[in-house]
Amino acid sequence: MNVSTFAAITVVLLVFYVGARYCTKLIRKEISPRIATWLIFEIGVVMSLASYLAGNDHSLIKAALNAADSLQVTVILLALVIEQWGRKIQFTRNELVSLGISCVAAVAWMVTKTGWIGFIGFQSVMSIAYLPTIESLWRWKSGPSPEPMEKWGINVIIALIGIVVDITGRHDYLAMVYPLRALILCVVVVVLITRWEQKSNAELSSVR
Repeated sequence: MNVSTFAAITVVLLVFYVGARYCTKLIRKEISPRIATWLIFEIGVVMSLASYLAGNDHSLIKAALNAADSLQVTVILLALVIEQWGRKIQFTRNELVSLGISCVAAVAWMVTKTGWIGFIGFQSVMSIAYLPTIESLWRWKSGPSPEPMEKWGINVIIALIGIVVDITGRHDYLAMVYPLRALILCVVVVVLITRWEQKSNAELSSVR
């Protein structure tokens, strides 16, 4: 087993582990994620994988993170829908704009069927998907963080391993865009969760 294959298997196992932990925290109501983020992720990961595999030069090993993410995001989205069943799901204006852009990108790719254009386009869509979560974390309020540090911290590790997979052996720069984009945005989320926890701890200290 070469380094790329071992790293790809590690990525898949970590993605499934962190996805299961996230769903558990969701069911226990320990977190309150934005459903808009996961709706956009669903569009982004599925279409990103489809557009990458539609190209003539692709590798399932190189696309391991994207493929595992597709399954993870689908399960988390279903868990969110079940958890919020019977309640009215409300979106902010920014979330509606983000969803609209995602749908436009999906339609554009389905019409053009151009692999690399679709892949890059959906990386942009998935970058937009982080905005509702970033907005939620930025607007600090008293209480626990709406997102778990465990998941996003492990996501940073997963993205780093994904980059290793893509830079070892045959360089697939198109596939490398996926983990690189994930790394940058997951680091941003981790920083905001850290900020949230620091503010919450400071509030608790001032009360004592």
